[in-house]
Amino acid sequence: MPSQLYSNQDIANILQDIATAYQIKKKNKFRITAYQNASESVRVYPKNVQKLWQKDKKLLDEIPDIGPAILKKLDYLFNYHKLHPHIIKAFKNIHPATFIFTQINGIGPKTAHKLTQKFKFPKNPIKALKKLIYYAQKEKIRNLDKFGQKSEQLILANTQDFLSRQKQMTYKKASKISKQIIGYLKKEFPQTEFYPLGSLRRQSKKIGDIDIAAKSNKKQQILNTFVKYPKSLKTIYKGNKKASIKLAHDIHIDLMVQPPQKFGSLLQHFTGSRQHNILLRRYALKLGYSLSEYGIKNLKTGKVYSFNDEKKFYNFLKLDYIEAKNRVGKDEIESAKKNYNKCYTK
Repeated sequence: MPSQLYSNQDIANILQDIATAYQIKKKNKFRITAYQNASESVRVYPKNVQKLWQKDKKLLDEIPDIGPAILKKLDYLFNYHKLHPHIIKAFKNIHPATFIFTQINGIGPKTAHKLTQKFKFPKNPIKALKKLIYYAQKEKIRNLDKFGQKSEQLILANTQDFLSRQKQMTYKKASKISKQIIGYLKKEFPQTEFYPLGSLRRQSKKIGDIDIAAKSNKKQQILNTFVKYPKSLKTIYKGNKKASIKLAHDIHIDLMVQPPQKFGSLLQHFTGSRQHNILLRRYALKLGYSLSEYGIKNLKTGKVYSFNDEKKFYNFLKLDYIEAKNRVGKDEIESAKKNYNKCYTK
């Protein structure tokens, strides 16, 4: 049998799909949680899990949440390059589209499974997403039991958003668009600080939609100006803190406005990466804190600390500031901890 190397992302997706299948089949909730936690651990693990297994499968004990039962499934996968028979049995009678639908905001395993039972979908993920959009546009989903017009509209909007995020542009193109929008806003609000977020701020090679944050108390004035951007084809959403517009070629732009005193937390949270934030949350929990876009909460006292910039946010956790482009979810937190101890302690 030809050799095959699975990326950590591949393995994490398989583990998450197993958790999804177990939810649909109403298996033990502790087993479901075990696979969800294992998926998250593998996704952010700095070393390739299969290469570690090739050296010595006992080394997988180093990975959090990989217990004997999950190790057995991984061992079978790496040995035979196919799923364990127990997993194949768990996936039986579940349409492949179910697993892509659960990645859409607001669609859980049971909802995804019900949709695939009631409607016909292709196995190809992109075609399945387009078919789901078609059913929602034709107002067929609202007639299902426990759905309705509101849930149908939510499925339509979130699926369109998810599908658009699968389309990626180059960093150069996304950066140019972002600078044009920030330049437009700066003319009206010259004293306001604007930052790109997500993969754009991290300078990734490929960018999905463009997210921007503004550091200001003038929420409504800035959002009102933003939705009037000359190149906007449509205002998708406008609320008290956030607005979304659509440009040509189905490019979505989100703008969030946060007061200066809380801006550091928002900037950190929405810069990512997802893997970095997972590791940072785990690190913070060991110190007795929880993290959110609003600040750092002391779990004992309930007090929430706010920060006007990211440097103070990281320093509060006894970490040196981590540049956005280095937030990849590997060993940057450990390095920042060592640098903090060198620079800020005697």
